[in-house]
Amino acid sequence: MSLLDLFLIPVSPVASFVIAGLLLIVLQCIRSPKLKGITKIVALLGPLGSLLATWNLFKSQPLAYSLVTAGSYEAWLNEFILSYHLDSTTMIWYWAIGAIASISFIFVEAYFKDLEELPEILILLEFIAAAMMLLVSANNLLMVFMALELMSLPTYVLVGVEREKHFGAEASLKYFLFGSFATVLLLFSIALLYAYTGTLQFSQISNFLMVPVGGTNPAGIMVMAASALFIIAVGFKLGLAPFHMWLPDAYEGAATPITGFMGSAIKLAGFGMALRLWWGMLAPISAHWVAILGSLSVVTMFVGNLGALRQRNLKRLFAYSSISHAGYLVLGLISISKTGTQLDTQNLFYYLVVYGFMFLGVFGILGLIEKQTGSTDISTFEGIGFSHPLLGACLAILVLSAAGIPPTAGFLGKYLLFADAVRTGHVWLVVLAVLSSVIGVFYYLRVLVALYMTEPSQRIILSSQSRIVVWSVIACAFCMIFFSFFPQRLGI
Repeated sequence: MSLLDLFLIPVSPVASFVIAGLLLIVLQCIRSPKLKGITKIVALLGPLGSLLATWNLFKSQPLAYSLVTAGSYEAWLNEFILSYHLDSTTMIWYWAIGAIASISFIFVEAYFKDLEELPEILILLEFIAAAMMLLVSANNLLMVFMALELMSLPTYVLVGVEREKHFGAEASLKYFLFGSFATVLLLFSIALLYAYTGTLQFSQISNFLMVPVGGTNPAGIMVMAASALFIIAVGFKLGLAPFHMWLPDAYEGAATPITGFMGSAIKLAGFGMALRLWWGMLAPISAHWVAILGSLSVVTMFVGNLGALRQRNLKRLFAYSSISHAGYLVLGLISISKTGTQLDTQNLFYYLVVYGFMFLGVFGILGLIEKQTGSTDISTFEGIGFSHPLLGACLAILVLSAAGIPPTAGFLGKYLLFADAVRTGHVWLVVLAVLSSVIGVFYYLRVLVALYMTEPSQRIILSSQSRIVVWSVIACAFCMIFFSFFPQRLGI
């Protein structure tokens, strides 16, 4: 196989975002008024080009790269082949990241269209998206660390990008400090595993861990410590309780479309990383961490749903909702089963995609309303169901999906995750998850009451330039119905 087949084509979905980001940097350096209108087009070339490259991979060589073995190529290419895991499952995650990123870019461009720093924001988003794709395809701890930091550092900046909002700067600083602490723990856990195994490759580490660990022997203690540190570090990135302290403030302080991107695409990539780490690397010692993650999932569900009950700001309400959904997703993560040597991740992936489009659609609507009113308080949305029937209907569908009400895709997603958990013996965790979901229905219904059962406190007029955002929101709401009746479109 040639260099084209071994390197250029496999990384083409990632390269699409990187090339778009570099082109935006060049355009920003030129600073010609004639090129100003091209910026938005170039920005969208990143996600659209990535989707096209992923489709090409599916059609041309869906499994060819996963069968390649290192050893007969140059040193750097051998290392790349060992570090980059590309199979049909990875490409499905690529598709989801590309699709969610495409809509996110539309929301960001519409929200910041009058801001001089728009090109810089789009550049950061391009590199974050590239990092997310590297993260879900990583097969090496060094690549995980590099991709995670490439994703995290620009996100810290984007949270505080609205410099006139002091709360955004505070949220950005808090996110950065907590994120730095989590990064240190991640590095320490990587160092412990490397000291024990002498390698950074997932498959080789997994082979080392086939030997029983635990007890009082130093090697066993080292592996257990590394596993615990991974849970804390990754738990922070996923927003699991009690490592969630940064999340409500960061989600509220960030610009609304940035929050939508963080809660959908970044969470999708985060769980892709968790899947690689725990089931690709630490699977031989799953008995040690499944129980811990199960307990964290229950705590996360209740912390998220109980925390959301008292919120009136919808950005903060859906931030706590995001925490509760992370709990459900962790329950799905520990309930993954194997068919032969293949992990059955379809139900987890289905829930992540449905949740991603749901969260993105909600924050698309919040961004539209906030742009006109300057507020995302629940009172601002009173009567929207009648004054703007289309937006009201979309928000209602998205909220019902978040609550897990049939016949939305959110209901089917929860059902599939809970069914997997029961099948793998986590019955009591499912009982607690259902009780937590019942609590969550209350605050979701408050949003519907504001939409349709409360007189509007002010009249909101949307500009004609918001049409592309409205159509994107409609697409997200449509997904909640479409994927409910046609789940096979997501591989179910």
